[in-house]
Amino acid sequence: MTDNLYDVFQNIALSTVALQSFTHGYHEIAKNKPHLSDYPKLTQMFYVLPIVYNHNAMTVFGNSIDLYTAIVKDTSVTLGLQDRANKMSGQTFDSLNLAFSKNILLWNKDSGTIELGHGFKARRMTLFMEMNNTHHAVKRIQDSAHRLGNIFAKKNEKNIQIELNIRF
Repeated sequence: MTDNLYDVFQNIALSTVALQSFTHGYHEIAKNKPHLSDYPKLTQMFYVLPIVYNHNAMTVFGNSIDLYTAIVKDTSVTLGLQDRANKMSGQTFDSLNLAFSKNILLWNKDSGTIELGHGFKARRMTLFMEMNNTHHAVKRIQDSAHRLGNIFAKKNEKNIQIELNIRF
């Protein structure tokens, strides 16, 4: 994708955009399902970055409409996902902190969910980066995160954990 891929993936602003895109994608589907919370739980956020920052997983989830078809396309996307989530938890916390401080995302302590900030309910964020050829990479990460949110909203937590071999 780019020579500065490490710099792109370590960028907390990009990670914040990915988490906002995931939340927006989740909300698009969940708001029409009466038995489901309109927003993702905090625990689900820790699996966004490990998926969208893994090239194979990003591609598979970005081109799938549900969890089953994503896993069938490439069963390796679940390998080591729990370990990657544990290793990336610091970056997830940093990204959530930035999102909360700028009101991009909001913490609903009553429901334990992450909600979209008031100015971000109707649209996804845009991030412009001044590095060589990163626009395409940023767009793919954002689109994959959005699609991943759609996918997570279609499954209950127990099935997500079983199919991805993870624990919330």
